[in-house]
Amino acid sequence: MSTSVKQVGPPSFSSTVVGEVLVLDGPLNLASMAARLAETEAYANQTSLPECLTIDFQKVDEIDSSGVALLLHWRREAAKRGKSLRYVHLPPNLVELAELYGVAELIQCPTQRSAA
Repeated sequence: MSTSVKQVGPPSFSSTVVGEVLVLDGPLNLASMAARLAETEAYANQTSLPECLTIDFQKVDEIDSSGVALLLHWRREAAKRGKSLRYVHLPPNLVELAELYGVAELIQCPTQRSAA
């Protein structure tokens, strides 16, 4: 596993890649969506992508329904590249939105699903 650290994003939010973990910081909403898409596309275009990237939401302080769409987009893009994603520390409101829209199964890994 690589130990490189890469900081990307404008001052209002950031993403830091540490090894195979992308740590999101700040809002994940409609206002930040264009910049989030651009920064993650730049990351995804590198030649040495890990087989499985973990995306950590612990520092995300605001999320709306466009965040759900972004997670689905990331899953599709990873699948196109033959890679996998693991989302950790998903905010409860993101999980609730995904359940409301009927896409929770597409966002969460099997170990994140409730046993209910």
